[in-house]
Amino acid sequence: MPRLEKRNYRVSNFTAKNDLPHLSQLRETQKTKSTIDDFEGLFINYGWRETSYPYTQQNAYSEEVEQEITVAVLENEHLYAEFLPTLGGRLWKLYDKKKQKDILYTNDVIRFRNLSIRNAWFSGGVEWNCGIIGHSPFTCSQMYCAFVTGKNGEDVLRFYEFERTREIYYQIDFWLDENKLMTAVRIENPNTDVVPMYWWSTMATPEYKGGRVVVPASSAYNNSDGMGIKKSAIPFDNGVDVSYPENIPNTIDYFYDISPDEDKFIANIDKDGFGLLQFSSNNLKGRKLFSWGHRKGSNHWQRMLTNKAGDYVEIQAGLGKTQYECIPMPPKTVWIFSECYTIADIPKGNVTADHTETVTAIKEQIKALGDSKYLDDRLSDFTENISLQDGKTVLNGSSFGYLNGLLGSRIPNQLEFTENGDIKGWLSLINGEELNSDLSFAFGEKTESLLLKNQNICNWNISYQLSLLSSPRRDFDRAKMWCEKSLILDSNAKNNHLYAHILYQLCDDKSVYFAEKCLRFDNNNYALTESIFSLLLKLNAFDVMINEFDLLDDILKGNQRLLMYLSMAYLKSGNPKRAEEILTDNGGLKVLDFREGDNFLDELYHGIRKELYGEKDSEITVPEQFDFIVFGLI
Repeated sequence: MPRLEKRNYRVSNFTAKNDLPHLSQLRETQKTKSTIDDFEGLFINYGWRETSYPYTQQNAYSEEVEQEITVAVLENEHLYAEFLPTLGGRLWKLYDKKKQKDILYTNDVIRFRNLSIRNAWFSGGVEWNCGIIGHSPFTCSQMYCAFVTGKNGEDVLRFYEFERTREIYYQIDFWLDENKLMTAVRIENPNTDVVPMYWWSTMATPEYKGGRVVVPASSAYNNSDGMGIKKSAIPFDNGVDVSYPENIPNTIDYFYDISPDEDKFIANIDKDGFGLLQFSSNNLKGRKLFSWGHRKGSNHWQRMLTNKAGDYVEIQAGLGKTQYECIPMPPKTVWIFSECYTIADIPKGNVTADHTETVTAIKEQIKALGDSKYLDDRLSDFTENISLQDGKTVLNGSSFGYLNGLLGSRIPNQLEFTENGDIKGWLSLINGEELNSDLSFAFGEKTESLLLKNQNICNWNISYQLSLLSSPRRDFDRAKMWCEKSLILDSNAKNNHLYAHILYQLCDDKSVYFAEKCLRFDNNNYALTESIFSLLLKLNAFDVMINEFDLLDDILKGNQRLLMYLSMAYLKSGNPKRAEEILTDNGGLKVLDFREGDNFLDELYHGIRKELYGEKDSEITVPEQFDFIVFGLI
């Protein structure tokens, strides 16, 4: 059977809990552009979300420390597979016991950085991303974990959850079949509406010297120049053989366009032909290569994410052709697909052969293991014998699946959801009791109906929640109406924070006033301060920021992100000297949660150098610690 064990790893810790909603600061919704004339089966921009709401941000964390964590293990004479149930069920380690080699990129640290829709993310292993674009909401959260015995005696490890943005249930079942780690993924939409669905398995693999990524495709989609999604030939893109990741200059995603009649697989192999091979049933049609590239900023990101484990690339598999889209999932529907993770092992001479020959060598190996059609044919067996079998839950996840059941949704019979203390306020509303505890953030029509049923109760949180539900829909007039009702009932940090953001969206100058007012309630709350300072920058309220910083708690005054904002405020208010001092004192700012794709530090450094020293952009070399730019000339 699977087993739970304790392991010592160096892991980042969350230093503060964020109890604020994640609110958009975009006045216009950003859409991905496309140069593809016909749709080619793409659903570009379908299902994209601006924020992580109703999930909160995980944006306060430390550098990693040695600590004991729980792992789940599957093992036979061929493979050792280790999972992290408290961190999204990630497959952390897959080890070939015969060759005594790691098949995945297993990091030497679990180091949180700002790379997912909820901020915290870490590199290494295989991540399971369901529901929304931008990594799983559970990447750095505990999922339900169960042990299952299949009808044919399979020892199965199961992770499962209820995903709130789509209001769907999903489970991932794992078992070992000789030298293969098998998975069966089941996603259930119990709703009466079509929902946008997203699934990508994200596999971190070493960037091998002389290594190669092998996929049965001759073209791929990418958005490397920022001008929109285009299609390019592979393996040669602009004269570069990008099947060798070490050749890739800038950060890029290649989404491979695999023919419907091809096996759905991808492999990353070293110069000797060893590595990871992943193949799947045909309904998991997408494959992707992600590379950080090899410019200075790219190398900086690689070092930000590890201690001494070296560089990695990601190979991925998904429901869609790209990650700019979700797939419409019909109502009252179940989707199931299967993936196989195993050892790529082809003759050394095939590694450097023509790409088509390398692909053929991998295909020959897959034939011996069972190809995509074989997995297609087994899906009904996997469903009956494994996916629908009850298990013993050994670790709990969130309570929202339990709440959704109380609100009338059908919970899959094989999944057990429990009340774990994070839905107390909702239970009070359902039971008609006085609302004495905070509500976790509302999701979907069922919780909205419950709130509307109780809207006449004199409780600020009910109106606040209704305002929040209107904001992601960009119905800011309705959001304003509900928030004003909440403010009348009880003016506090949360509803003033929301009101400031709503007024910003409505281009109302009073946004600054309510942003300041919000901070009067609490000068010791990082999540609140960070959100308001970010908003004040958008509002060009630089003098307000400088004044408010002086009023902060001493601990917050040392926060590196807040100091980064302060430096920009001084630059924009005409004091570049002070901006430089803040940026460079004590060895320079080190912002742990600097955002992927953000050019804030680059803009700040360039602005200081131009204002203080009269330098032109072409004369400025950004120090490595501030260089996170991953596109452009080498």
